[in-house]
Amino acid sequence: MALSLPMALLAALVLVGINEVGHMRSQDAVRQMSQWQATRGTVSSLLQSMLDAETGQRGYLLTGNDIYLQPYDKAMTALQSHMDTLRNQFVDSKDDMLMVALLSRQISRKLAEMELSLRLRRQGNEDAWKFILHTDMGRENMDEIRKHAHALIERATVKIQIGQAQIVQSLMLSRIGIAVVTAIGLLAFFMYLRQANALQ
Repeated sequence: MALSLPMALLAALVLVGINEVGHMRSQDAVRQMSQWQATRGTVSSLLQSMLDAETGQRGYLLTGNDIYLQPYDKAMTALQSHMDTLRNQFVDSKDDMLMVALLSRQISRKLAEMELSLRLRRQGNEDAWKFILHTDMGRENMDEIRKHAHALIERATVKIQIGQAQIVQSLMLSRIGIAVVTAIGLLAFFMYLRQANALQ
């Protein structure tokens, strides 16, 4: 009895401890996965806004119709919102903030190039805005934006996979813990029955 009771208490404490550790690890993994899922969504929306802005800009340059500036202006507002969201998500991570800064720099260059060509078009400087339109500067900026955006998406995907692996590990730890505790409980019960039999 002196041995079986402490074993039973130990089994109960081990089971509670394993469940708590697994629960906390799983909660942390789910929180991080949710954050990285949001990051992927934000980056994808940012790329779409860049394409919308470029489409609106080119439409205005080619036609001179102000209606094309509406999607351009809307995309510009959305871009600022997406960048603010990314900065807030990675405010505590130096490595991730560096990736966001590189992306932000390329976006600023692309937006400056688009704004310059629009201003020249409004001023009637046909040769200048056509020259800018036919250079590779805009394409190169977009390629860099895509490169940095895809790097962020890839990083988010890896982090999500790590979170999934952490949840699997927590579940496995819980399974092993329950099996061990069950074995200890059965052993304690066997010893109790044996003691009871001896007393009888």
